[in-house]
Amino acid sequence: MADAKAKTPEEVVKENDLLPKLVTHLDRHLIFPLLQFVGEQEEEPTPEITRANAKVKYELLKKTNMTDYVAQLYCQLEGLDEPPAEFATKREEVLEQLEKYNQESEKITDLLSREDVVTGLRSDKVANLEFLKKEHGV
Repeated sequence: MADAKAKTPEEVVKENDLLPKLVTHLDRHLIFPLLQFVGEQEEEPTPEITRANAKVKYELLKKTNMTDYVAQLYCQLEGLDEPPAEFATKREEVLEQLEKYNQESEKITDLLSREDVVTGLRSDKVANLEFLKKEHGV
């Protein structure tokens, strides 16, 4: 028996949309590309849809280290040309933290770029740790 009210393709898509169910189980860095994809699917997004998309992305990413992008979203939402100084401060903190991590991992990074060290590694991580401690002082 035919359905009295046939559904439009848009209604079917909306009804079967898995994104709202998925996002509750994903990390924000995995949700972001999905939001990007959904935003790109709009043929002619209205200003309201564009603003809503930017708001969702801003709320999702504001606690991450993606400071430049978050500042750009903030400016878009608030109609500003330049982001507030707090974004520059946060950016400097992120860059300092990145530099600190680079310095802390520099020795092991240099060792792992050497072919003689890599060939000495085995599939056993305990043996690798002992090898790196004994032979290279890591």
